[in-house]
Amino acid sequence: MRLFVLRRDALRGTYTLLLACKRPFEVRIGKLGRTNIKRGTYLYTGSALGSGAVSLEQRISRHRRRNKLVRWHVDYLTVRPEVIVEKVIYIESDKRLECHINQRIVSNLKAKPIIRRAGASDCNCIGHLLSVKSHNPRAIITRL
Repeated sequence: MRLFVLRRDALRGTYTLLLACKRPFEVRIGKLGRTNIKRGTYLYTGSALGSGAVSLEQRISRHRRRNKLVRWHVDYLTVRPEVIVEKVIYIESDKRLECHINQRIVSNLKAKPIIRRAGASDCNCIGHLLSVKSHNPRAIITRL
């Protein structure tokens, strides 16, 4: 009989972070330039299709930490004390679904990128780091 151990750090999939900004601030988003982040709600959609450090669980855990090397556009927000990761929605999948989910968010929530191409440097989307008008996480989640 074979014994299989399910490892929690081996989940793969696509996730959306629901970020809450408590106070406005100005920030440089890598090479994209400076932008003003207003008090409100922001969404970031990404994929984690590897294992170990690049698994879904580890990627989400990294996004929740403040103390980290700034590597992705979303990190410029998540390292700030004004921003908290309020909710995380994810779907397990071996396929890269981030662009499809992001397009649904843009159309269903009328979301807009905080700066063109933010979080979307490896695809043709207008941006994966989006601002939304609603400040109610439950309302946002139910509309996705």
